[in-house]
Amino acid sequence: MARFWRSTAAERDFERFSRHGTILARDGALELDAAAPEGTSPFPAGGAAGTPPIERYRLGSAILSEQPIVGGFDSAIPSFDALTPPGTWVRVTLAARVEGTWTKDYDFGPWALDKGTVSRRSVDGQEDTQGRVLTDTLVLKRKADALRATVWLYSTQPGVSPRVRALSVALSDGTRMPVDSLADQTGWGTVLEVPGLSQMPYPHGGPVWCSPTSTTMLLGYWNRKLGRNDLAEPVPTAAEHVYDEVYRGTGNWSFNTAYAAARGDGALHGAVVRLDGFAQVGRFIAAGIPVSISIAYTPGMLTGSAAYSSDGHLIVVKGFTPEGDVVCNDPAFPSDDQVGVTYKRAELWQAWRHSGGAAYVLWPVGTALPAGSVSLVP
Repeated sequence: MARFWRSTAAERDFERFSRHGTILARDGALELDAAAPEGTSPFPAGGAAGTPPIERYRLGSAILSEQPIVGGFDSAIPSFDALTPPGTWVRVTLAARVEGTWTKDYDFGPWALDKGTVSRRSVDGQEDTQGRVLTDTLVLKRKADALRATVWLYSTQPGVSPRVRALSVALSDGTRMPVDSLADQTGWGTVLEVPGLSQMPYPHGGPVWCSPTSTTMLLGYWNRKLGRNDLAEPVPTAAEHVYDEVYRGTGNWSFNTAYAAARGDGALHGAVVRLDGFAQVGRFIAAGIPVSISIAYTPGMLTGSAAYSSDGHLIVVKGFTPEGDVVCNDPAFPSDDQVGVTYKRAELWQAWRHSGGAAYVLWPVGTALPAGSVSLVP
């Protein structure tokens, strides 16, 4: 079963955080304090082998020390809305309370829109007796009942700071598998005008660019809907801006939503969520919000699919037929004009369950998530 925890500047949620070297801007966003301390340990810049570490930088943090999670969780995926001017970056760490004891802080790596200062990268080698990190996801070996979240802000430039507008965590309990319900028909018969894009025309990466292609389709939709030409960019540009140097690919979920939320100087919110079925997707569709979902399927499992099988793939859900089947843009088809496809609901649900209902969602700043679209942590 899935839950969604989110703290935002608009709701003044960061007032609840313990802040060290950070301040709240007028709009409630987190920024570095002008008096933030200098880092004392060289920070690895990453990127090319032999790149010297960053010797001088300022840093600050904001910590929510304990967030109870009713019902518990054994998986957590962080995401965030942040603006990172050149010379700045952010980082998120998570810990969980298991049977009264806190785990260590698991590190999800540095992120910046511009990689001229530090490379975007996840952190390998984080497995212990309590859990492990798989690129963008914390997987616990036993169920936890509380979360600790820390966001870190860094800058190498005097007077220049990153701005964190939101911090989210998608939580799930893998011991409780939801069943997709047909009782709620919200969104049935509605199909949004999401531009179709294929990942396949790009020979130098396209076959594995399903994630940035799906993100680009979501951005293209909001570009048209909001009249914001600064949101839409070509697929290779998105792929460049979500590339994870350690994962060596573009499929880091958190990096995709962070990139999207930084476009247009922060015109959109972005988050990774986990959902318990297509009924929740229907709430998004009815509100005019397309959703990208992560699927996997064996040969013959997904009728009409572009690929015979897949061990991990991102597509965009743009609506439902009047009967409740799922209308999608699947970027694995060979050209932009072929990506539109309708999948049988039951088959796509089985494919989506592979990721625990993981999805990317983008929505305009100043608006709320549709009622019933996610199960919010109180």
